Amino acid sequence: MPRLTLYQILGVPPTAGEMEVRSAFEREMAVLESRRAQLTHLEFSERQQLLQVASDTLVDPFLRARYDAELEAKARARAAAAGSPLARREQARADALGLRADALSLRADAMLARAELDAFATPGPAAATRVLDATKLLVRAIGLLTLIGVLAFGITRCAAVGSIDKRAEIEAKAAEQIRLEEYHRTYGVRPANIAELELLETERRRQENEARLAEQEKRAREEAERRWQSDWRQLGERAEQDRRAAEMARRNAEYEARQRAARDLELKYREEELQLELQEARSDRERARIELQIRQLREQRQLR
Repeated sequence: MPRLTLYQILGVPPTAGEMEVRSAFEREMAVLESRRAQLTHLEFSERQQLLQVASDTLVDPFLRARYDAELEAKARARAAAAGSPLARREQARADALGLRADALSLRADAMLARAELDAFATPGPAAATRVLDATKLLVRAIGLLTLIGVLAFGITRCAAVGSIDKRAEIEAKAAEQIRLEEYHRTYGVRPANIAELELLETERRRQENEARLAEQEKRAREEAERRWQSDWRQLGERAEQDRRAAEMARRNAEYEARQRAARDLELKYREEELQLELQEARSDRERARIELQIRQLREQRQLR
């Protein structure tokens, strides 16, 4: 039973356009979903992957052209299979049997001619005529026997070549079946032929590449997120350090300001005390001493 083509799987003609192929794929997927309860998980998965491969192949111009070329090559091979090696060998065998019968007949004629030569060995005009006729018949028989031998050798040679071709074809089909079975055991999908296996393998590699690129992109995003969080945390730590340093500087400045203010106030009170003492001083010497202290206090206040 011939395998279904990708066009037959989707139910579209070979002239279908891209939109018609996509619509057929959606329709077949809907039918498959409606029958999901009636199928095993493996059957449903295989059917779904087969529909996906058929759609991807017929939508892609390059893959579709390649697939159409393979279908055309298979059609030519089937047309040429009408004269298969097996049929040619059977015909050659029949021809060889016919030629063998002719050879036996000619051999009998040759033996009869030789007997006639022996019977009419007596000299005479009639005997000479019979000898000449027998000689011609013998020569003709020998020539036909030689021709039959050459034809039989050629037929045998063709049969041997056909047998070698048939064996090579059988070995090629066996290798193809082994490859298909290995693919089925490995991936759980049974391709119909090597062309479909290559299409499935192409699709599988494409999906693996997409998954690998998606994983790489995910890792890159995660790494960028980690770097961003690390940079943000470092910025926060530096900002906190700067804030604490600024707070410490502010507190130090306030403390120093309070210290200066307290010192200024202390000097002011001391100056006021000296002013009172100056007013109460009785001698010039005591007033000079108090005035000197007042000038020193004022100089200290100015320096601060």
